[in-house]
Amino acid sequence: MWPQQRLVGEMLVYCFVIVLLTGAFLTFFYTPSAEEVVYDGSYDLLKGIAMSTAYASVLDLSFDVRGGLFIRHLHQWSSVIFLVGVALRLTASRAFLQALPVIALLVLGALNGVVGYALTDDLFAGRILGEVPIPWWYGAHLLLAFVVAAALVGAWRQAGAQRPRALYFVVICLSLTLLAVLFPLNQIWLHGPSM
Repeated sequence: MWPQQRLVGEMLVYCFVIVLLTGAFLTFFYTPSAEEVVYDGSYDLLKGIAMSTAYASVLDLSFDVRGGLFIRHLHQWSSVIFLVGVALRLTASRAFLQALPVIALLVLGALNGVVGYALTDDLFAGRILGEVPIPWWYGAHLLLAFVVAAALVGAWRQAGAQRPRALYFVVICLSLTLLAVLFPLNQIWLHGPSM
């Protein structure tokens, strides 16, 4: 295995650990429901507007939970960098059979990203949801996360996992933190609710 492949492989694992940790945090505040509520939270421009409970819970998480917006952005950037890393790993695969697990990981990760994006139930995400209820999408998001985690652990073991390097983990965390702070993703309050 080339040293660059090992670095990309470690980056994948570290990014996914951050995705899982931030995702666990987000589950405490997210309510997967399409039930209509009238927003009465901190974001003044949407006060009095009818929206889904899911959208309102993401607004509350973003504006009323200390560090919630940062955790959302860290979750999103970790997911994006994870997918970029998987794509980089795919370009390093020399044989078709060697590439199959990486292709599966890329497809599952991308699908999970689309489902996760749809859970905000904002104006753009509402088009993705269609008629499928939000709790079903939420369950699919969690299930796909566990499938990706299992596939990643399996691939890491098969590649002869070596001892993780703490400094590299710190560099990945700092890089993701800078991205989350300087380049926020998915500012749903700018789009408005899907209702």
